[in-house]
Amino acid sequence: MKFLKTILIATSLLVGTYANATLITESTVSATGNFNNSANLINNEIVPEEFTRWTTPTNVWWRGVTQTFTLDFGQLYNIDDVLVSVDNNDFYDVTWSNDQDLWTNLFTITPSDGEVTAAMGGMDTMSSDITHNEYLAAIDFSSVQARYLRIQATGGDNSYSIGEFQAFGSEVASVPEPTSFAIFALGLMGLASRRFVKKS
Repeated sequence: MKFLKTILIATSLLVGTYANATLITESTVSATGNFNNSANLINNEIVPEEFTRWTTPTNVWWRGVTQTFTLDFGQLYNIDDVLVSVDNNDFYDVTWSNDQDLWTNLFTITPSDGEVTAAMGGMDTMSSDITHNEYLAAIDFSSVQARYLRIQATGGDNSYSIGEFQAFGSEVASVPEPTSFAIFALGLMGLASRRFVKKS
């Protein structure tokens, strides 16, 4: 029994493990279209206060719906949660990709989401993490494995702003090549069979 447990532990180490979800800081930002301020402001780990103006110097803001902002993590990550700060009363799509060609919808923010109403106006912070004080069930999602996350305004009052766009997750551990894994498994099976052969 002890030998079998050792085999299972060794196998799990080879297949790969995942760390707990944490803020993914190893990312670069790219953007398309015209906008105000630096695109790097959207993931500088500074979340603007709610209800602040959409045109503050800490935000990236623009008009029109052709602009896109993409986080590149440099490799595959398990994306478990997202925190986003955007101007209220607008639509924003958050999508993910592994190759920047095929994009899949993760969630859509609508004008009725969040707690900042149209009458109040300003920036609104939302999180998909159920333990976060800004948790919003409408943007909760099942974890995905992705290298890229993108946010884009798709409609509203034509005045858009992003204060922060953060992803939380864990690096996808490398998996050994099938041939290497097969050789390792055969070796373990050989060791196991030797243990159970009766001595003559």
